[in-house]
Amino acid sequence: MYLKRIDIQGFKSFAEPVSIEFNEGITCIVGPNGSGKSNIADAIRWVLGEQSPKMLRGGKMEEVIFAGTASRKSRGMAEVTLVIDNSTGILPIDYSEVAISRRMYRSGESEYSINNNQCRLRDIRELIMDTGIGVDGYSIIGQGKIADIVSNKTDSRREIFEEASGIVKYRTKKAESERKLEASNANLERVSDIIAEIESRIDLLKEDSEKASEYLTLRDRYKELQINITLKNIENLELKNEYIKDDIFELKAKIDDLKEDITSIELELVENRDKNEELERLSNETRDKLLACVEIINTLENQDQLIQEKLSSIDRDENRLREEISAIKGKLQKETENSQELYVSKRKAEEELKILELDLADKIGSYTEITASLNIDAEKIDDQKNRIYELNKVISEKNSEIKSLISLQNTLENRRQQLIEEEEAMSVSISELTECCKNAVSKRDSLKALIEDMKAKSQAAIQQYNENLSMEKKLASELESIKISIGQISARKKMIEEMESSYEGYNNAVKFVMKSNFPGINGVLAELIDVPRGFEIAIETALGAALQNIICEDDRSAQIAISALKANKAGRLTFLPIKSMRNSNLKFDQKIKQATGFVGFGVECVQFESKYQKVMEYLLGRVIIVDSLNNAVSLSKKATGVGLRFVTLEGEVINSGGAITGGTVRSTTLNFLQRKAEAKQLAEKLADLENLKISGNQSLEDIRAKISKGQELIQIMEREQREKELELLSIINTIETTNRQLSELKARGERRQKELENIALEKRSSDSMISEIKVQVSEAGREIEEIERIADSGLIQYEERKRHLELINEEITNARIAVGRAESKKNNIEQLLNRIEEYKNELVREKKIKEQALENLSNEKTRLITGNLGIKDDIKTKELEKLNIERYLEEIREEKEKIFNNRDEIVKTKDEMEQFLNGYQIQKYELEIKQAKIETQLDTYKDKLWEEFEVSYLHAIEFKKRDFNLSAAIKESREIKRKIDELGDVNVGAIKEYELVSERYKFLTDQRNDILNAMNSLKKIIDDMDKTIKNRFKKS
Repeated sequence: MYLKRIDIQGFKSFAEPVSIEFNEGITCIVGPNGSGKSNIADAIRWVLGEQSPKMLRGGKMEEVIFAGTASRKSRGMAEVTLVIDNSTGILPIDYSEVAISRRMYRSGESEYSINNNQCRLRDIRELIMDTGIGVDGYSIIGQGKIADIVSNKTDSRREIFEEASGIVKYRTKKAESERKLEASNANLERVSDIIAEIESRIDLLKEDSEKASEYLTLRDRYKELQINITLKNIENLELKNEYIKDDIFELKAKIDDLKEDITSIELELVENRDKNEELERLSNETRDKLLACVEIINTLENQDQLIQEKLSSIDRDENRLREEISAIKGKLQKETENSQELYVSKRKAEEELKILELDLADKIGSYTEITASLNIDAEKIDDQKNRIYELNKVISEKNSEIKSLISLQNTLENRRQQLIEEEEAMSVSISELTECCKNAVSKRDSLKALIEDMKAKSQAAIQQYNENLSMEKKLASELESIKISIGQISARKKMIEEMESSYEGYNNAVKFVMKSNFPGINGVLAELIDVPRGFEIAIETALGAALQNIICEDDRSAQIAISALKANKAGRLTFLPIKSMRNSNLKFDQKIKQATGFVGFGVECVQFESKYQKVMEYLLGRVIIVDSLNNAVSLSKKATGVGLRFVTLEGEVINSGGAITGGTVRSTTLNFLQRKAEAKQLAEKLADLENLKISGNQSLEDIRAKISKGQELIQIMEREQREKELELLSIINTIETTNRQLSELKARGERRQKELENIALEKRSSDSMISEIKVQVSEAGREIEEIERIADSGLIQYEERKRHLELINEEITNARIAVGRAESKKNNIEQLLNRIEEYKNELVREKKIKEQALENLSNEKTRLITGNLGIKDDIKTKELEKLNIERYLEEIREEKEKIFNNRDEIVKTKDEMEQFLNGYQIQKYELEIKQAKIETQLDTYKDKLWEEFEVSYLHAIEFKKRDFNLSAAIKESREIKRKIDELGDVNVGAIKEYELVSERYKFLTDQRNDILNAMNSLKKIIDDMDKTIKNRFKKS
């Protein structure tokens, strides 16, 4: 067996997983200081179960987990695994390789495992026991370990030698067997005490059980007789009840017959009423129909009147349309005549145009001939004229351009003025919108601040609400815990009170006397004294069995109770008559009070009523309470007095003769005083818890009220916040809309500004162009003057020749003007003809529209006349219908009068029948009263069966005897009752209690025998272990 590998993760300096292989031949681990060599040895010691952090060079066990560095996070757990080669089978496990692991978390939880199977630390220690690799073994020897072994005590060295010799396993098992033997011995003492207690009770329980058995036999016979007597009485009453039932049945049949007759009459009345209601309904419906008919007649008459008015309106419209059509026809006629006249003028103008064109052609021919003769002489002049003409043409064009540019400048100036006016209007709008936006932004910011404040308040309210909820849960949990504690303490207190009231733990004699309520009995001593906390054991020890003594008024009271105990064989009991108690006249050395350990005199350490002073002095007058046994022994040697007893707070007793009683307190009094003290403590705790519960309930109600108010406040705040957020959203929309409008206005302003700049640019450009054109016009004028000056000498001759040509040219021009006028006249006539034709077409279209309207009016008139004829027919029909409805109403009235007369006779018959019915019902009621009395008696007898014998009526029938003599049964029943009374008080539970106690006695006896056998077996095992240890140690 050797160590093959160690896996370390998160242990001390090994933050990352590390696996170290120990191959054959490796004898040491070498490294510089602080490299973690000792941590490997600590890891081996830790995984083998080391529980002391000091042995691992630490302060707390959590320090073995890697704590982290500046560059690495800390780890949440440490884990080490040792892998051991077990091919030789030294370790008692069926694996050739064993992996022992230990894992620890920062929370303090620790896990162990063997071969990945979770186990206990004890399993690991048992596995490696006697192998030399335990935590305390010699396989891990650190610095100074040899010196410690040499200098240690012999017991410490012995442990090392025992480990080396392989006897630790046996010594451990021996120690475990000795612990089991000690526990078995304690169990034996406990069982023996219980058996002794049971043996003192079992004989008395047997007597009570036999007495209870006799009582049960008599009780069962008495029960059987009483049940049969009761059943006989029930049988007689049921027979009477049957006769009454028959009479009631006959009366019921008569009543049912009368009720049927009355019901039929009532049905007839209902039928008459229904008929009357039906006639009333028909009458109302008929009146409604009559009103509807009158309304329809009125509506039809109104429609007839309306149609007449519409017909009158249509007649007026027809006359108007006919007049308008006639006027249109007149206009068409007039325009036709005008167009005919224009056609005649057009033909004349065309003839005149042809004549003028022929005359123009002749003049042009003459002009051409003159021009040809002058071409040679006038070529130069023509060139000059052409040049002058061109220059004049240029001047004219330039002047036209100047006029156009001036016109353009005027237009631009007008547009500029318009843009300036728009700019001013826009500036006002921008100012207004900016002011509006500014106000909205200011309001938005204030709203945002308000909403943020509301959110903060809401968050605070929610936080307070959540805190209140947490507080409510906490208070509810605390209150629930208090309620649980109250329930537990109440249950414990109730149990103790029930034990007190039933005198649980007291002997049967005490129970008998206290339950019998004999005169002069004050109570059990344990009930009549109060012992301060801490003195219970001392007082119980001092009083012992006297705690079950009965305090009574005088000797007579004690004698009566003792006589009853004898008569009922209820046991023995000591009585303490108050009047018979003598004064003790005790005198103590007052130095006792100053003695070390003195607590008080026994009678002074108990609280009781003053009338019990003599009794308590008799019982505790010579008892001195001391704090410890040592002080009690010392004080008993110093104190002087007869019969003094010294009792310590832990229950040790030193008697006057020097005898000392002590050890484990195993009281047979069942700790009456402690039980009483516990009841008092529980009552105090219960009162405190009830106060806590009341205050807790109040706190819970207060916190719930706060939660309710907080919830309402949160809802109100959320609603107000939503309203403000909606208002904010509206303002934001307003701001966005205003900003969009401002952006649009600014964009339009920019476009307008750009347009103004373009206007200014164009104006400057047109001014420049006008200047340039004026320069060009001036230059052209100078050139013309120069040409005219040069051509002046030749122009005179040219002008003379030209004058003739000009005359001809003038004639040609006149001729052309005349031709143009003729063409213009002709064109004007044609345009006028076209306009006349268009006007005529418009008149034709208008005429058609009005004729169509006239036709529509005619159709509407025809439709209205036809409809009006139908309405008149409907009016006649409705008038006839109205007459029929009025006749039907009269018939309904007559039928209703007949039904009303018949109803009086039916009501009279019904009243007579109800008088007979009332008489029969009175007789039936009297019989039912008798029946109820009998049934009450029956129920009383049946209840008696259950209340006295706990038997239901159906179950009681099983006890019924066929041949039953009632008088003999009553006599026998009285005799049995007398015998039961003679038995006196009987404890029926004694039978079951005797069986249980006997069974428990047998079980405990068997258990005692088993414990004795187990103890003998353990002693034998320990002896065998000692022999094995000695032999192995000697061999080693």
